[in-house]
Amino acid sequence: MSATEICDLTIDDLSRKIAAGELSPVEVTDAHLSRIDALNPAVNAFTTIAHERARAEAMTAEEEITAGRLRGPLHGVPVGVKDIIDTAGVRTTQGSSFYRDNVPAQDAECVRRLRDAGAVMIGKCNTAEFAAESATKNPHHGACRNPWDLTRVPAGSSGGSGAAVAARMAPGALGTDTGGSVRGPAAICGVVGLKPTYGRISLRGVYPNATSLDHVGPLTRTVRDCALLFQALAGYDPDDPFSADIETPDFSADLEKGIQGMRFMISSDLIDVEIDAPILEAFEAALEALRGLGAEIEEVPCSFAGEINPHRRAIADAEFYRVHGERYHKEPEGYGIRLQQRIANAEKTTLATYIDAINRRKALTRMMLDLMAPYDAMLSPGYPCLAAPVETTTALVNGKEMDFIGLGRNLTGVQNFWGFPGLMVPTGFDSVHGLPMAMQITTRPGDEASGFRVGHAYEEATPGLRERKPEL
Repeated sequence: MSATEICDLTIDDLSRKIAAGELSPVEVTDAHLSRIDALNPAVNAFTTIAHERARAEAMTAEEEITAGRLRGPLHGVPVGVKDIIDTAGVRTTQGSSFYRDNVPAQDAECVRRLRDAGAVMIGKCNTAEFAAESATKNPHHGACRNPWDLTRVPAGSSGGSGAAVAARMAPGALGTDTGGSVRGPAAICGVVGLKPTYGRISLRGVYPNATSLDHVGPLTRTVRDCALLFQALAGYDPDDPFSADIETPDFSADLEKGIQGMRFMISSDLIDVEIDAPILEAFEAALEALRGLGAEIEEVPCSFAGEINPHRRAIADAEFYRVHGERYHKEPEGYGIRLQQRIANAEKTTLATYIDAINRRKALTRMMLDLMAPYDAMLSPGYPCLAAPVETTTALVNGKEMDFIGLGRNLTGVQNFWGFPGLMVPTGFDSVHGLPMAMQITTRPGDEASGFRVGHAYEEATPGLRERKPEL
């Protein structure tokens, strides 16, 4: 196979070919490293390319597989890692000026688990500064570009991870998600992204943003791949105080069961932002496809919807300021202008406002669990708009100009507030610009498997939506 053909393969494809001896981990890793070297100057998806570590891990994987010690479906498969997640011996900048030359001594727990599964860490993916902005226009490491249109943003803050997967630089990548930072790039870059149940993936070794909202999540090109990558990442970590001690099932077991008889809810009350017409049209088409597969879909009012985002913002700001406030007052010039403004604004959140938000969240989460109890999942549009231009980050929503940065959190922030899983799946491309659109599948805590089941059924029913790839 040519290097291009190798890079077009999914994780599942690569896994099968590596296990069958049709491809070697070294061959696969070299193909992806070559693609990164060729495309990264234009896309800027990677801040650090881990040539030496990746090749060493690929050689080890090849030796183990040749000796009959296949570890599983990720053995020998390259994976990118967001640049706020520690990687032993490989620079981890947090997207900042303060950590430009930081080289951790240990892997983050999520990276360690990928290594245990035999995955190859291929490089560090570009992120917004301290993962705190949703366009990935990093003032210290350069803007990341959307592979579908290099003049546009890939969303953020895991923009490098989304762009890397869309551009076939890696078949999968790790991101983090505090208000939509995995799911936003997935939607805007036309890939699959999961924000799991809060605490499902260890946060140990991940730079904090807002600790009670932070999640690690995988980005891939298919739902099956997302389940495979997630399988290696999920599980209790007794050394992480935020880790959830819940059962880890086989997340791929129900992928082929279909959705006949499943019940889904939609709630217009929870869509706290105007949605661009092409995205709504694609969402309605997705709902029709799911109905055609035997699902029932009902509109459900949510009387408490207006409370959620104000409380979420209070929590996000207070916890973010707790991380950055002291450094900001000592060295404000070390932060980019946009982040300086964010920290100064976050400082205004009072202790009383934060405590009220934390306490109210418990009640609102119980209320949402009750609302979703009769349903298998909640469906919503993935992002309010298409990718904005890099230079302006001004999005057009039904002809009206809006600031792209922060806009998507109105759709994706509620899942962080509740700690519920949210799976982003592509719904095709708009007819004018050819840019990706998406749908979000929200399930109850601990039930990522149902989200994968729905997403996979939708993928199987709409294969034509995924035939394109970026022309780079």
